[in-house]
Amino acid sequence: MAVTKLWSVTERLGQVIDYATNPEKTSANIKREFSPEQYQALADVIAYAKDEEKTEREFYVEGINCNVAIARDQFITVKEQYQKTDGIQAYHGYLSFKETDISPEMAQKIGMEFANEVWGKRFQVVVTTHLNTKHLHCHFVINSISFVDGKHLWGEEKAWFKFRKVADRICEKYGLYYDPNPNRSKQSDYLTMKEKAGMPTRYSVAKEAIDYAIDHSKTLKEFQFALKEMGYAYNLSPSRKYWTVIPKGYDKPIRLKNFGADYTNDRIVERIKENRDRWAEIEPFQRATYKPRQYRMQTRGQKLKKKGGLYGLYLYYCYRLGYLPKYKKQNNARLHYLLKDDLMKLDKITDEVRLLGRENISTDEQLFSYKTSLEEQMKNLIAGRTHLRKKIRTNIDDGQLQAAKDEIASINGELKKLRREVKLCEDIAERSKVMEENLEHIETEEQKQQRKEKSRYEQRW
Repeated sequence: MAVTKLWSVTERLGQVIDYATNPEKTSANIKREFSPEQYQALADVIAYAKDEEKTEREFYVEGINCNVAIARDQFITVKEQYQKTDGIQAYHGYLSFKETDISPEMAQKIGMEFANEVWGKRFQVVVTTHLNTKHLHCHFVINSISFVDGKHLWGEEKAWFKFRKVADRICEKYGLYYDPNPNRSKQSDYLTMKEKAGMPTRYSVAKEAIDYAIDHSKTLKEFQFALKEMGYAYNLSPSRKYWTVIPKGYDKPIRLKNFGADYTNDRIVERIKENRDRWAEIEPFQRATYKPRQYRMQTRGQKLKKKGGLYGLYLYYCYRLGYLPKYKKQNNARLHYLLKDDLMKLDKITDEVRLLGRENISTDEQLFSYKTSLEEQMKNLIAGRTHLRKKIRTNIDDGQLQAAKDEIASINGELKKLRREVKLCEDIAERSKVMEENLEHIETEEQKQQRKEKSRYEQRW
């Protein structure tokens, strides 16, 4: 199986290379109207692809519609011919093979065949095979401007996700492995690791909401109503191949089928229909309703709000998240959409609320005063460490040298703790404003909802 990728080259790649400073290539005698610094990114990427340490002295280096030795100059000539020297200079891509026993000759042959089919008719391409990793891989450097008509590389010529079909066909031709039915909707390893550790993610929270909505619906309309009440936008059109939802506060939709086989369009409809047979056992989804009471006792949340200050704000916010000690955890699917993201930041929020409680910080002034004192401590420790570092450079005996090094290590440990505290102070200053805005917005929505419910209740009676 071959893995493909393509990205544009517009800036320096940070490679220290001889090619860009070669006198034969940058000499003032060469008749060019550009400075030596111009087209540096183009030189960098070509040199990276031709790196002798990776290609065995450029043995596996070939050009399509260009001479590899002067490819950079030929790329530039085409750009100047069509007066398109700005913007993207080239495209850099790769083709990586799953097999570990493939020969460099075969890899280079496949790379050339692939590049010829995808770009060879209109563009100049440098093709190399790198041998410095476990899996051989080809690199491609493609001029962004066509030598045929002066047009930019665009459309399917740079749609790397479509190159898989070409790569699979060539791999099949040469008897190499390829996956005819790849899973294109796998989550990233990072999200998978977070979910395995039991941490909430955008996907896990959305999945819980979908399950909750399905379990409390017997028709598609009720399913849509439940999603809307939980703050989700959706597209469940029958003509749509993949149904999607968008959590409030996000722009990118999530395909429901990405959650697994039980979340395809047909399977969701089946699950909703199955609820009809056991509807007597299921509590239908309902929005929060207004319940008039004769006596109104003060709630824990109201008591926390009375504390005031930063510490009170954090405690009340944790209360709304449902993560205060000895408090029953709230159902994430019913949690307000503005709070769902903060479920993923509970560790940081916990550290911040502990700092506020430990140092008895309630106001911004106290927070910044504490931060200033930390920075002053850091300044003194850094001065002491600098003195010790100068001391160990002098002629001192081994005992004094080891004692100085141990003290430096101790200072480094203290500085690490202080820097962490300073960062917590900075995060509190930023996060507290967001918390205030979120709570204000949530309470405004709740008051509107209560007024509506109260009005309906009074109309009934």
